[in-house]
Amino acid sequence: MSNSLIYDPLLVRYLSRELDERLRGRACAAALVFTGERRALLPFDRREALLLDLHPSRGWVRLIRWDGPEELEAECRGVTAPDDERLLRVSFRLPDRFRAEERELIVELQTNQWNAVMVGEEARILAVAWSRSAGVRSLRTGGTYESPAPAARFGVGAVSEGAAWARWREVMEDLPIPARRSALLANFAYTGSPNADFLLGSRDPEAPGADVRSAFERWWWLRSLPSAQPVLLDLGRRVLPYPIGLPGVPGEPVRSLLEGMERLAASWDTDVVAVAVEEVSARVRGKRATVARRVARLEEELTGSEEADSLRASADLLLAKLHEVPRGVDVVRLEDWEEGEVLIQLDPALSATENAGRLYDEARRRERAAARVAQLLEVARAELESWDAALLEAEGGTLPSWAERELAKPERATGGGDAGAEPTRPYRVYRTSGGLEVRVGKSARSNDELTFKHAAPDDVWLHAQSVPGSHVILRWPDPEGAPPARDLEEAATIAAVFSRARSSGLVAVDWTRRKHVRKPRGAAPGSVVPQRVKTLFVEPLEAVADRLRSD
Repeated sequence: MSNSLIYDPLLVRYLSRELDERLRGRACAAALVFTGERRALLPFDRREALLLDLHPSRGWVRLIRWDGPEELEAECRGVTAPDDERLLRVSFRLPDRFRAEERELIVELQTNQWNAVMVGEEARILAVAWSRSAGVRSLRTGGTYESPAPAARFGVGAVSEGAAWARWREVMEDLPIPARRSALLANFAYTGSPNADFLLGSRDPEAPGADVRSAFERWWWLRSLPSAQPVLLDLGRRVLPYPIGLPGVPGEPVRSLLEGMERLAASWDTDVVAVAVEEVSARVRGKRATVARRVARLEEELTGSEEADSLRASADLLLAKLHEVPRGVDVVRLEDWEEGEVLIQLDPALSATENAGRLYDEARRRERAAARVAQLLEVARAELESWDAALLEAEGGTLPSWAERELAKPERATGGGDAGAEPTRPYRVYRTSGGLEVRVGKSARSNDELTFKHAAPDDVWLHAQSVPGSHVILRWPDPEGAPPARDLEEAATIAAVFSRARSSGLVAVDWTRRKHVRKPRGAAPGSVVPQRVKTLFVEPLEAVADRLRSD
């Protein structure tokens, strides 16, 4: 069992209410005190302090006894949480004779990248618990603070029950049961991994409460933000303070979320955790070592492939000094342009001109190989950096979700295989956030097989524009309407990733119905002619493709 926390928007919203009741109007410090290991502390009057223990293996937010120096020059103006977001905002005012200064402590509780940022006027970052870059955001002292992108899910603000039911049916009704969880989390406010199973009910479609209407009614109740009845939910792998009990989920009542956090922090078993952490860390180190060996091998290949300039210079020298090259020799020594000597290996069966042509061909081949190896090396180095970061988190007691999926994958089998096994499919399988299946061709020949043998006429066919790449099929049974924009964009992203344009910033991806794709007689494998084409422009984000991988 892990005692580290999971924060969903519902927990953050109710936690902000508790903190607001406890802290609003009280005198406090205007600066954070950092105590190591991503701990940030904000002193208050009455010898209390707000402790943010944001290490990924813990995650407590607590009010603790504080006997440190009290320089309480600010006043807490309140604690809020934006609707359906995992952010706590603690506002302060620093009195001044002429103009009061406003500050804000922002506690980011997304995934396990938790952080605490003290922000002054004009959004300037005054202090940060964990200096880091997160995509286009940079969380560093002196920089400008930008909030994480909002979730923008349905159900925030005023909405009628009728409109909400119509939206729920539109998203959920026709989905297979295994796809409903991801659709729920992607589309509906105040949902998260702690409450998703309760909302959706049993995975057995015949069980009571497993129908779409019952699930909607549970969500509609949850979205109303009912009165708090804090509990410690027993989720199996972890115990979680939660603002309301979830019928069917074991839970022990507590007086407040803050009390629940105190109890979890007090029960933290470092010996048990240390063993589990070391086991996971060892597996991550093994994965990292595998990637590190691949990086070393590619670096060696790149060194061997970067000799094109030398080969081309030798060919130039041969052509310039044809009269000095005897026919039928396997090596010749020629003076170069800097009065040095160059030893050139030759094919004795070829003339000097033909040998020069051979060297030019080899130079071009080496250039192509160098470009390919350099691209593979860039990807491998990025993967190595990701495993380095995962190792740091594993040693702290947690893992990013992508690393958990990688460690869960079975090792690839070697040898002849099982003669009785099913034939290999000519495509990889992905699934969009909306639950639609995406099929991706594995080679030029499998592209043909996928498009013309494993796709229905009304399915959506996608391919990166004007570059080699995989055929991609988005399974879509509706002959009239277009697929949902988000699912189509995710399929286009996969098509961009599996194309020669994957290193570009933006990729044009063509799409049409499969029935509008034809293969000319005698065309090369994978070569087709699509008609009635539309075009999407997407970023080739490998992280998106990894997240959607299904097989």
